[in-house]
Formats: sequence, C-alpha cells, structure tokens
Amino acid sequence: MKLVIVFDNYSLHPCTQAGWGYACYFPEKQLLFDTGSETGTLVRNFQCLGLDPCQIQTIVLSHAHWDHAGGLLGLFEKGDPQEVILHRGFSPRFASEITRLGGRVLFADVPTQVLPGFYTTGPLAGPVPEAALVVEGRKGILLLTGCAHPGVVNVVRFVQKTFQQSPFLVMGGFHLGGYSLKQIRKIAQELQDLGIKEIAPSHCTGDKARGLFAEMFGKGFIRAGVGLKLDL
Repeated sequence: MKLVIVFDNYSLHPCTQAGWGYACYFPEKQLLFDTGSETGTLVRNFQCLGLDPCQIQTIVLSHAHWDHAGGLLGLFEKGDPQEVILHRGFSPRFASEITRLGGRVLFADVPTQVLPGFYTTGPLAGPVPEAALVVEGRKGILLLTGCAHPGVVNVVRFVQKTFQQSPFLVMGGFHLGGYSLKQIRKIAQELQDLGIKEIAPSHCTGDKARGLFAEMFGKGFIRAGVGLKLDL
C-alpha cells in the first residue's frame, strides 16, 4: 500500500507546487487525508504525480482550519467524493455545504474505522479539536497528524493506549514553529521513549524542529514534502 504527500509547505518533486497546508493520499484505497489550503494546487499536484483526483472516494479531515479543509469543496467540481469524515470541531454550515454539493458526511467523534485498516481517532482535546489518522501497515501502525494541535506527544500516547501499540512512524504537521530548541529536544526524546522509530515532520513543524528531529532520529528521519511516496 502506498502513501503519497500531495500538499505540503515543502516540495520534493520538480513539477509539484508547495503551499501552506497538508494532504496525503492513499491511491489503492482512494482515501485522502486533509485537502491543503486550496483546490487548484492540490489538483495540479495530483496530476503531476500521475494521480487522478477524480478517483477520490473518501476524505478524512483532521480539523477545520483553512490550510487543511480549504481544498475540499472545490474537489466536488473535479470528481465525486462519496464520503467526508468530520467531527464536532466542524460547523453544521460546513457539513451542509458538503451535502449540498453531493457528498455524504459522517461525523466520527470517537475512534472509528473509516476503511479496513484505516481509523480516525476522533477529535482530541486541545487549542483546536483535531483528529488524527491511524493506518495499519506491514511494520505496524502509522500515525498521520494534520497540525497536532493537541500536542504530538499527547496524540501518540492516545493512539498507544487506544490501539495497544506505538506507531512505527509519525508524520505530518507538529506545530512547533514557536518552540525553543530545548522544548523541541524534549518532545523528540519523549517520542523516542514512546517507541517511535521513524518520523516525517513537515507543514507547520518548522525548519528548526525538522533539523533537530533529523539529528536525533538519524536514519529514522524521513524528509517529507509533496511527492514523497512511502510503501507501508
């Protein structure tokens, strides 16, 4: 099973475009996690990477901020997403607009299986209610975060308790731009203590934090950006 980053602040592929936001796609499952900030860049990146946005069937949104949900509504002009997974952090008006455009909305406020091997955590408490995506892979479970507003360590602990195992890989935005090196080092150490072997921070993590994660995780650090493809 493959995962492809299709929207991010960083680009690793010459024909893709970076933008403020985040989105990952699982082609075999036709599942999109978050949609970036706007549809145009998202669709161009799909096409540059040889992917068809019209094939998207399921969309899981982490939280209601524009840089993760802004690309959603325009996708209904490009294809026919069947199901959009939201939670109580999204407004009824947003959900109604999805329905008006032909999508089916499912609210998941507790850990819920979205597809076989794919689970939303439901919204976790924090400055912004935010859900993460847990995916079963050949090496264990993968944890995908949008911005990790509840705190990336807290999200990992929740997943560890709920799924009775630590993720082998944590990737996504960690929202560490304003943190000191001392604070970031402590977070990285806590993640290692929780059993995280591989890490792929991007989006709102910040360059300073990415550099420190690269130093501390060594070969377990994955340089993330639009165009990254992983076999899970």
